[in-house]
Amino acid sequence: MANNASGSGQGNLKLEPHMIPKLRQAFQSALDQLKPLTQGGPEQFRMNSFAMGDDASKDFQAAFNTIASDGPESAAKSLKEYGQRLEGVLKQLGDIEHAYQNNEHETAAQLSRQLES
Repeated sequence: MANNASGSGQGNLKLEPHMIPKLRQAFQSALDQLKPLTQGGPEQFRMNSFAMGDDASKDFQAAFNTIASDGPESAAKSLKEYGQRLEGVLKQLGDIEHAYQNNEHETAAQLSRQLES
């Protein structure tokens, strides 16, 4: 039984029930690999000291920290948002799997009632 699951207006995805556990495993693996990078927070990406005492080193440190950890589009923020998206996909896959199981249980119960009649 295929189901159309759409997300973010990016089209439809045909998802067979037997595919869900493998998809969940793949997304969980990606999340597990990402977690060590996000557990320390943005501070772990900061350059705390500059190479030399000159202005160029200070400017480089400031620019690096903005890109790596401080800025609105920093690498640290992007990694955190990516992890949140992975968690969202895992939740959606769990919900879809649960819906499939409920549907199959309801179908089996209906068939059972029909056979008893």
